[in-house]
Amino acid sequence: MDATGHASEEVTGFGEVDVEFLPKGVRLTLLKNRAEHRRHRAFRDRSAPEEPTPDEDADGYLTVNWPRREASEVVRQLLDLTARVRAKAPHVTHTLFVSATVRNNFTAVFDEWRPVSKSSFKSWLDATGVEIKGDPHIGRMRKSVKVEKAIVSEGRISAAADDHTEETFATHYAQGTTLRILSGRTIATAQQHWFDKALDRVDGPTVISGTTEDVDQAVLEDAGLSAREAEDIMAGQLDMGVSHCKNPYQSPYSRPGELCAVAPLRCLECRNAWILPSNLPQLLLFKAHLERLRTVLTPQAFERLWGQSWVNLRAVLEDRTPEERDQARKHIEAGQAVLDLPLAANTEFDA
Repeated sequence: MDATGHASEEVTGFGEVDVEFLPKGVRLTLLKNRAEHRRHRAFRDRSAPEEPTPDEDADGYLTVNWPRREASEVVRQLLDLTARVRAKAPHVTHTLFVSATVRNNFTAVFDEWRPVSKSSFKSWLDATGVEIKGDPHIGRMRKSVKVEKAIVSEGRISAAADDHTEETFATHYAQGTTLRILSGRTIATAQQHWFDKALDRVDGPTVISGTTEDVDQAVLEDAGLSAREAEDIMAGQLDMGVSHCKNPYQSPYSRPGELCAVAPLRCLECRNAWILPSNLPQLLLFKAHLERLRTVLTPQAFERLWGQSWVNLRAVLEDRTPEERDQARKHIEAGQAVLDLPLAANTEFDA
């Protein structure tokens, strides 16, 4: 069990035909009766340390790493040790654990080794007055202990699998109902955490309500801009077309220090964008541009490329009154408002 990390019924339930020695290890066929699992497992020999030395852990316990307990060496010695008895018991082929006993009439008996215990788990339950439902199998208690270890160790397999391999814990004990529920709850909590962060994250523009006459530098500073940023926006130095940008050299779409390479096409998805009432004509022109793209792109492609911009744009326009939108259209018809887009905006690849 120590060398393989498998249960006792598995390591005592394979015969000579279930053993295949490899150049650097051994391959065993293991059978788990209760789970009705037959598995083939290869155990590779580890490299021996050049100078074996005892290790002392933080608790002061001494761990000696010699002699080496390799699965291949244990099986090889077991085969050699039981070879003569197994030769006398050809009917025992499903296990390497055999016994040789002499009865009272001096008759030698060679057979499978069957450990005899003076007590059982059921006897212990009766003696202690513990009542349980179902089969009184000690394996059920072991699983309960493993669940408690997993809970106390906060899911660290290395801590819960302290008496067998981590693979055994992951494939056997971690499949219990309790741990599945706890794991699902942990996953759901993590998903909710990141979902809430995604909802709280501001990736869209900041919209200033009111009329053009109502917006001045003080209003922008009260909304969160610095005095320099507010002054530059009011002077038109940060006008990107459909919005103003508080810092075009700190764009989330470009490297820090480089001028934003996606304006004005992605301004409606950018947290640096500030939309003022004076941007309404350009927003209507940009809406016309997106409506044209909707006619040439498939719905899936449009949603993937422009879905967020379209949603944000509609939200901004719906916040304006019909009178404001009509006035903006008059500016467009009079040629007083234009929207300069890069040449790439007129070509879309539906990939």
